[in-house]
Amino acid sequence: MAKFEDRVIELYRLLGAQIKQNITIRDKKVDILATFRLPGSSTKHRVIVECKDESRPIAQNQFVTQFQGLLAAVRKGGDADSAEIITRVRWSDQAKEFALRSGIQLLTYTEKISQLIDLSTYLKDTVSRFDKQDPRQQSEQPLGAYYVDLSAERFINKETEKIPVIDTYVQEWLDDRDTHKQLAILGEYGMGKSSFCQKLAHDLAASYIQEPGSTRIPIILNLHKFTKILKIKPLVLSFLDEECGVRNPRFELFEVMNEAGLFVLIFDGFDEMAVRVDQETLEKNLQEMEKLATSHKAKVIITSIPKYFPTTKEQEMSLSPAGRLFAKRQIEYEPLHIVPWEEPHINLFLQKKVPLVEKAKRPWTYYRDRIREIGDLSDLSRRPILLNMIVKTLPELISKGRPINRSNLYEAYLEGEIRRQKIPNKRKLLLTDAARFSLLRHLSLDFYTGKINNISFGDAMTHMEQLVKSPKAQLKAYTQDFLTRSILMRKYDEYYFSHKSIMEYLVAQALKKEIENDSPSAFGRDRLESPVTAFLSEMDVDRDTLLRWIRSTKSTPNRDIPWLGGNAATLLCKLDATALKCKNLSGTILNGAIFDFADLTGTIFNGAILKNVSFRGTKFLENTLLKSSIRDIVVVIYWLEGYSSMVGRPTSSLWRRLEKMPSVYLLAGLWRPISQNLAVAMTRVQVPNVSALDALRKKIENFPEIQATAVFTNEIDGLAKMVPNNVCPDFRRFVHQSTSF
Repeated sequence: MAKFEDRVIELYRLLGAQIKQNITIRDKKVDILATFRLPGSSTKHRVIVECKDESRPIAQNQFVTQFQGLLAAVRKGGDADSAEIITRVRWSDQAKEFALRSGIQLLTYTEKISQLIDLSTYLKDTVSRFDKQDPRQQSEQPLGAYYVDLSAERFINKETEKIPVIDTYVQEWLDDRDTHKQLAILGEYGMGKSSFCQKLAHDLAASYIQEPGSTRIPIILNLHKFTKILKIKPLVLSFLDEECGVRNPRFELFEVMNEAGLFVLIFDGFDEMAVRVDQETLEKNLQEMEKLATSHKAKVIITSIPKYFPTTKEQEMSLSPAGRLFAKRQIEYEPLHIVPWEEPHINLFLQKKVPLVEKAKRPWTYYRDRIREIGDLSDLSRRPILLNMIVKTLPELISKGRPINRSNLYEAYLEGEIRRQKIPNKRKLLLTDAARFSLLRHLSLDFYTGKINNISFGDAMTHMEQLVKSPKAQLKAYTQDFLTRSILMRKYDEYYFSHKSIMEYLVAQALKKEIENDSPSAFGRDRLESPVTAFLSEMDVDRDTLLRWIRSTKSTPNRDIPWLGGNAATLLCKLDATALKCKNLSGTILNGAIFDFADLTGTIFNGAILKNVSFRGTKFLENTLLKSSIRDIVVVIYWLEGYSSMVGRPTSSLWRRLEKMPSVYLLAGLWRPISQNLAVAMTRVQVPNVSALDALRKKIENFPEIQATAVFTNEIDGLAKMVPNNVCPDFRRFVHQSTSF
């Protein structure tokens, strides 16, 4: 009893009360007398508190009646003003109603904890933003008007389990008090991770408002403003102050509520904290977040793109650290992978969204049919953010006869957003659209390359002064005009892009300008990120310039742009898989090049420097690399192995052995039987040099079940000849799977 009473006392102290314990008032023993000073005055409010940690049922109404008599006596004598009964277990609704009629608050210990911070306004705003309007995006319809459920997958014992509606699984996880695993919701950009977080927060908030304590309070903590190292305390205090309107927020109150299991903490955008991050920083950020996950009652969700973890192995190490030697973290995360929309999802979205789009004059079925007719759109529309853009921009693209691809979708979408934002402004704007996009490109490039960690008014003003011939006296006015009539969104005193992919598109545009002007700068400063490369590959860039940049690294290597040759090679091969076939690239510096699925047969790399280069699914011969300087390359090794369905697969034990090889990193693996006694496997590996690759292959070939291995094109053709004719097509299909491997 004393232990429970002490815990209750600590709660009242956290609420700012002065405490007297186990005192006698009017000849009656009182567990606690809590005295509060009313805000803004010298008036005091005194509460008598009875703590009930009963192990067996008691006559609840009878006890309330007795306590009511004490309350009447202390009020009459001026000794106290109100009364509360704090219980460990929930009393009956009848007892609560009886206590309320008697002027007594009857609360469980957990219900009392929920009073530490008033989040009622935040909960109402969370519901309103989803159902009615998000004041931060006044030009957009509320998300609730067109939201469509997401599906996901999870992997158990190398088997895939489909999750038709991710909400259902997450709710089951929230209700499960036995599991100690947290959730990691993974999905590529534009797959709806943040929208799902808003939907989940809306549903939980609405339930909590209707019946307090019936579910957890959703706490969405956006991580985009932390560009390197996360600090959890400033993040929480900022959230309480700016999102919840809590005066003088206190972190220790938030901690107590979280430890009591009142919250589900949603860390949205784990991948948006930095464009590039090393494993050490990633670990430190997880350690910081997990300061709020130590309680067995804590529930934590993080969202991220899978590629934020450089390799599958590093993803497993980050999300399941418990088995690692010297691990500093013990929190386990179950990864749920959001899957692209299927036709029913797309149709439902179109039914909801099309009527909300002003320019969409035709029924939703018309746009569905256009999407089906245009091959690129069928794939693009499986991502919610791109389908949203398609619905908004398709009428314009069709009327102008422009190609339908991601780059044109983003361009048309952003141009439309700029035009739309100009309509409500009746005064003449100071900036042209061309100047606005130029500023946006430069800001996105600075953010992308790490020159700035966030976009402030000062950053925008600096670019305005450098790029726009505006009168100095009106510099602030021009900057204000840009920020209020552009696609940037403001949160507190910082501006940001509504989606990371918009920034990446603008970065691609900026890099395209460098190619057009034959003036590489940012293009060679850092390794190209794959989304930027994808956008550039859909733009009309000059291939001769890229080839010239590659060859320029031979005669005049530039330390300021060390990735120039590798980035140019990556983009060329993305534009055309045969672009470098039979080319003489001797002596060039191609660090970081992605030659995945390119045809490099006949390409000469004598003396070339190939560091951190990927050859996944590349067509090349063994002598291609013999005279080059190689360090840390990624290749795919294929092999055939004897297989018996009665014995099982030997590959799993082989992979375990390979993982122990020094300087060799297994990034991913696939295995499949293609006949009753033959199986084919592949593993994507990173090796430091050709010697390590040879040693790895010998290690594999020494395994008794392995019949042959292959890396180079001629060797893969040799494997195909070893396969019986009736299963050769299955072998070829398996090899082609490396396109998604």
